[in-house]
Formats: sequence, C-alpha cells, structure tokens
Amino acid sequence: MAGLDWAAFEDELVAGVVVKVAERASAGDRLYAAGLAEIYAETDGVIGLPMLGAVSEEEVARDEDLLWSVPDWDTQWFEWLPEGRWRQWEQTLTDEAGRSSTRHWERTFARYLMVLTRVCTRARKQLLAAGATDRQFVVVLLTDDDEEEQLLRRILGERELQRLFPGYDQAAAVTTELEAKEPADRAVHYARALSDGGGLIGPENAERRLRDLGPVALPVLTDLLIQGPDRWRAAKLLADIGYASDEVIEALTHALRRTTGADQNWVAAALSRLDRLDIVLVAPDLPSEVVVAAVSAPYSSFRDQATSPPLLDYSPLERFLTDHVELSEAVSERLSPGSSYCTIRAEEVGTAIDALRSPHPVVRRHSVCVLGERALGAVVGRQVIPCLTAVVVNDPDSATRRLAILSLQWWKHDARHCAETGRQALHDSDPNVRATAQRWLDELSQ
Repeated sequence: MAGLDWAAFEDELVAGVVVKVAERASAGDRLYAAGLAEIYAETDGVIGLPMLGAVSEEEVARDEDLLWSVPDWDTQWFEWLPEGRWRQWEQTLTDEAGRSSTRHWERTFARYLMVLTRVCTRARKQLLAAGATDRQFVVVLLTDDDEEEQLLRRILGERELQRLFPGYDQAAAVTTELEAKEPADRAVHYARALSDGGGLIGPENAERRLRDLGPVALPVLTDLLIQGPDRWRAAKLLADIGYASDEVIEALTHALRRTTGADQNWVAAALSRLDRLDIVLVAPDLPSEVVVAAVSAPYSSFRDQATSPPLLDYSPLERFLTDHVELSEAVSERLSPGSSYCTIRAEEVGTAIDALRSPHPVVRRHSVCVLGERALGAVVGRQVIPCLTAVVVNDPDSATRRLAILSLQWWKHDARHCAETGRQALHDSDPNVRATAQRWLDELSQ
C-alpha cells in the first residue's frame, strides 16, 4: 500500500477550499470568514476530513452568537473535494494513521492538524490574491477542544487572534488572577464558575482546575452538592477527586435522599466510584435506574477522569448480578457495547482476562471489549490475543464471541496470525458473528 503523499494532500485541500469559498464570494456578499470544523476521529481508527463553511459579514451582524459555530452557518459543504477524491483521501489518511502503533496514529493525527492550519493560511492568501476576499477575511480551523487556541495561533497573527477571539486572552487574565490566590479561595471561584455557566473560564476548565486542587476543593463541592443547581457536577467531581472522607460520604448520602432524576443518578454513581455501593443498595425507595447507574459506574469511561482511577474490580458487579437477577437485564443495557467503557491499564489486564470466565455475560462482554485496547502495547497483546481467540471459539454467548472478533480486529496487525480463528467463526451458528468475522478477514486481506 502506498503511503500518504502529505504535500499532494495539502495542495488538494487548499484547492478545494479556494474553489468553494470563491464560488460563495461570487454571489456578491462580503465574506467575513471561512472555517474548517467538525473533524471526526476515532483514536487508532477512522480520521475524517472536516466540513467547510463560509459566513458573510451580514450573517455575523445578524447573529454574533453563532459567529464561530460553523454547523450553524448558512453556507456549509460536507464534501468539498472533486467527486471520489474525498473518500479516497479519508481512506488514505486513515490507513496511514493505522499502519503501525497507536503512538503512530497520534503522531499522524497531530501532523494532519498541522496540515489543516497550513491549508487555512494558504487558502486565505490565494483567495486574497484572486480578489475574492479582502484582507479582513480569514480561514480558521475550529476544533472545540483544548488544542483549538494553539492551532489558531498558528493560523492568525496576535492582533487578529485578539480581534477575532478575544475570549482567550480574557480567560488567561482571569485564570492568572485566580491562580495567584490561596488554593481554598481558588476553589470557591472555580465552583462559582460551574454554577454560572463558566463565564470566561468555561465549565470544563473550572472542572479541571477543581479536580487538580484535590482535597482542597472538597468543602466547596460538598456545599455545591447541598445547595447548588449543578449537584450532578459536584457529585461527579467528588468521585473524580477520589477522596472518600467521612464528610464527603455523609454529603453524598444526604444528597442521595434529597435529589431526584439525573442528579440522583450521579450521586449514586459517585458513591459507587468511591467504593460505597453498599450505601446505595440499602437506601430505601430508590428507583431501579438509580441503582443500575451506581452498579455500572466503575466500569464506564467516567472512571478514567478520576485523578487516580481505582483498579478494575468486577466482584461488586458479579455479586450484584447474582443477588439481583431481576435487574440483570437493566445492567446489561446500561453496560452495553458502545456505552463508553473504561480504558484499562496494563496492571488491570489480568483482572480483565480472569473475567472472561465469569458466569455473567455482561461481565464477559465488558472484559472482552476492554481487552481490545491496542494502546496497551505489543507485549500485552501477546498475552491478550490468545485469550480473545479462545473466546471466539468457546464462549456460549454469541454477543461475546462477536465482540471478541471486534477486539481482535482492533489489535490490527498484532492479530493477523489469528486469521484461522476468523475462518472458523465463518461457521458460527449466529449470523452476526459470521458477518463480523467476514469483515475482519476482508480487512486482513487488504
């Protein structure tokens, strides 16, 4: 397979932006900006090309709130390259990213973002040179994450960044001022930011700062749990910090009785993540969905946001499934594949492998999925892959067999030698297993 020609890739993206934006400019409206946005990417998997949008000065004057929200602009292109080239470049980019290790995928994605910044600057220059736009017009890359500011700084000059995105410098000034305060005072301000929508700091940044403060933030978070409008967020952060003091457990126990709906779900989940599922299980009159949320919480991706995630332990889940058969289906639904499982670390691999022998299908399905984490490395892969092939052949649950094939597929070239297992699965009694095996074999043959 030929590798990705980065120079040709960049040139064609520039040409695509210039053609589409020039067409829009020819309609007569004075354009304010064009933007690349909504990049779809699955870590170690598919990487998509961004959508392209253009916005006129008239549209901006009409609704400034939507200024940098490309999906809300009147003019958008979801595929803006010549016919056939869009999918070809997406496939070539994805193939290049996935041809080696997960670190190679990350480096490839980072390089892709750098290419997009150059696409923005080159397209802008060409549009200006062609007279399609004026000097105030910009082309920007919008990623809606922590990297966005640094990417924009590669595209825009300092004055332009201040003019177009003043919030970055304003937020930095506020953060600098807050960081000069005592930790307890900082916690108060960041907790306030959670309640008022985040202001210049932003709720995600406020969450991160509170999490980083650790036990210092516990008093303001327990107060927020009792009084604040965002009780669910306070409960989540208490679990993320992971400090199960008597005061924290008492506050969560009190909140469990005083909250309803989503807030109560998060409170119950926080207790479970802090290893106090017992409090939830003895609480009277809790809706079953709250109990299920608590039981499932330690196995979801929210576990990974903890400062120090607790080690994977399936025994509480297995005890619950044994003692509460009537809720096993609800737990299975809550922990269904695609519901965002936790990501395991190397020291947890043994626990996940042991869980492949669990009598409970939901446990085996979860473990077989988390064992498909290729970022664990080739050494771990040599331990995990034989276990997955055994599941494909022997597990009595067809869904678990199918998920094991998917995990082998996620291990990519490390599992190529297991193709015979895929061929055996072509004779599985379940058509979904057979279809998944065929897709894996087709991928191996490419």
